[in-house]
This record gives sequence, C-alpha cells and structure tokens, in this order.
Amino acid sequence: MAEVFSIVAGALNVAALFNNCVDCFGFIQLGRRFGRDFERCQLRLDIARTRLGRWGEAVKVNDDPRFSISSPTDKSIQLTQSILEEVALLFQSARKTSERYELVTDQQDLVLFEDKDMKPIGRALHNNLRNLARTRQGRTSLARKTAWALHDGKALEKMVDQIAGLVDDLEKIYPVEAVCHKLAEIEIEEVKDEASLAMLEDAAWGIDTALSDAAAQKIYAIAGRSSAKSISTEDDARVQVGSVFTEAALHREIRINDQTINSAETVFARGRSGVQIGNTYGGRGFWNR
Repeated sequence: MAEVFSIVAGALNVAALFNNCVDCFGFIQLGRRFGRDFERCQLRLDIARTRLGRWGEAVKVNDDPRFSISSPTDKSIQLTQSILEEVALLFQSARKTSERYELVTDQQDLVLFEDKDMKPIGRALHNNLRNLARTRQGRTSLARKTAWALHDGKALEKMVDQIAGLVDDLEKIYPVEAVCHKLAEIEIEEVKDEASLAMLEDAAWGIDTALSDAAAQKIYAIAGRSSAKSISTEDDARVQVGSVFTEAALHREIRINDQTINSAETVFARGRSGVQIGNTYGGRGFWNR
C-alpha cells in the first residue's frame, strides 16, 4: 500500500487526489474482531466514502479544469489539495496500525468478514453505497492498490471521524451545502422501507449530517401513515404511533410492507398497558422490549 501514498509526495492535482482517496475506501476489509458491530462499521466506512464522493460531485471535481492543475496558484485550490493529502495520510496511518497488529496476533484471529456475512438489509445498503461511490469517482485511479484490513473498531471510528472533519473543511471552502443536501436526498430515493432507512440514519450519525437528515425525513414521511386523532393515558400506560424495528429486524431478512396505513380515532390506555398504532418488525411490540 505504500505506493498509494506516494501520491502525496508526487503532488498530484486535486482531481487525481480525490479519485485516489475515494478508491482507497474500496480496499479496506474488516476483521472478525468487529463482531456484531461489523455491519454498522462497514456502513460507516461506506458513508464516509459516499460523503467525500458527494463533495466531489457537488464541486464537479472531475470536470472543472481548476482541479486538474498540478501546481495551482489559487489559494482555495491549494487548500483543497492539502486537505485531500491529509485524507490520504489517514489511510496510511490506519494501514500502519493494522500492520503492527497483524505482527503480534495469531493468524486465526485475522480472519476477515466478507460481504456475504452481512444480513440482507445491510448488504443491500452496502452495495448501493459502493456502487454510488464508483459512479461518482468518474475515472480510474492512478495508483495501484492492494487490499488491507482493519481489526480495531476504535481505529475505524477515529479514521471516519477524522475524514468527516476534513470533508467539513472541504465544504467550507466551497458553498455547496444546499447541493450536498439535495444529493443526499437523491442517494436514498431507492431506499423505500423504514428498516433500511433506520439503519442508514444510525450509521450516518455524527459523520454525515446531510444523509442522516435525509433518512430521518423520509422515515417521518413513512411514519405519517400511522395516526390517531385522540390519545389519553393514565398510570404507566404507553402508546406508540408508528412502526417499531427490533434489532432482529435490522439484521435479518424479513418481509416489510411500508404501504400499510394504520389509524385510530380515539385511544385510551391505563395501568401498565401498551398500545401500538403501526407495525412491529422482527419481534414483539415496543412495550415488551
């Protein structure tokens, strides 16, 4: 992987740096130490890549000739180049950390997760995000790369948080916030069920506000199909308006119908009763969780 980061010393232009950074995400694999967090961590990695790609599309990084100048004099382009070099260095640092781990760890503990290990909902989101990133990349990367593994959840979180911070900096250079939010809405047009949207919103939290907000707004629109005109409760009674997704629903293949409409005129609950106006996916009602 050392050849990948020679791009920094070579002072490639912004477009080339961007494409190499987007490409690097696709060569990261996650080790078995991630356990049950594997799917969420993979999606957070995908979302960090998607957000960088979204910025590239918003500023037309592969079409604007300003970004193809190898030695720019424009301060904004120089700053952009510097930030993308920092992104590349984050990959280098994470790779070195992984190599040190592999030197002191038994081979049996270095087994990697594969796409087939993901449950249907997570795998579908992963594939969609990966395909989206590839289309936005726009051109083949200039550097040859080999796959490498991350084995530490903390290292992954540190990397995606730092990348998100650097993309924050990129977005401050160019006024593309409105464009990025619109692109995020387009990204989830094909995601139509609440379970997938809920998983996406959770994975995007803290690293991609535009995507998290878009998923939350779409969930709210779907949840609007459940309603009650009048609700009153006494004692410890609880009422849930809208669908509930258990952990099983988010990580197993289940049938989801987001076209149902659930409504009630008047609801009165008392004692320790629980009333739900909506659907429950993957298990028992919200009051039994």
